[in-house]
Amino acid sequence: MIRRLIGHQYDYGRLYNRTCIANIVARVCGRHPYSIPDEMDQGDASYSLVDCLIDFTPDKWKKVIGQWYFLRESMVRNDASLIVLPSQIEDDEGTKSNDDDEELIPEGDEGVNEAIETHADFTKGYAKILDLMKFHCCLSHLQPQFESAIQNGDIEGVESVVIPHDDIVAFE
Repeated sequence: MIRRLIGHQYDYGRLYNRTCIANIVARVCGRHPYSIPDEMDQGDASYSLVDCLIDFTPDKWKKVIGQWYFLRESMVRNDASLIVLPSQIEDDEGTKSNDDDEELIPEGDEGVNEAIETHADFTKGYAKILDLMKFHCCLSHLQPQFESAIQNGDIEGVESVVIPHDDIVAFE
């Protein structure tokens, strides 16, 4: 559904913002936090993505963080609450429908809505979630080190965990 909408919708309004939210939620919440052994019953696994969150690379977390920044910018716009429906949607046969009597699309307004931008949800709330995502991004730098330490823990003379200074500074 998201793929069908993204290519055919305007880049502002309620539908667009909700599609962006759904994309972020699906990217993060559609995964199990840890890998599940094959012998365990996974229930209905058709609703979860293959890889798990613990295997998220720093680049994947940076992409989610970037989407989070972009979502905030889009949601504080003056036109964020407009109802703007896609102009053309393909039906099941792949043909595009475009009615001549289509309603006029509201014009976009890229200005910032000051009341929404200063609301606690868009200041403190966004910063809190962003900090959590940055924390997970930093942890994703450490995960390969822990895997290596577990696998090489029995070898003498091998330092178990080395954390590059740049990875620690990235969280600050």
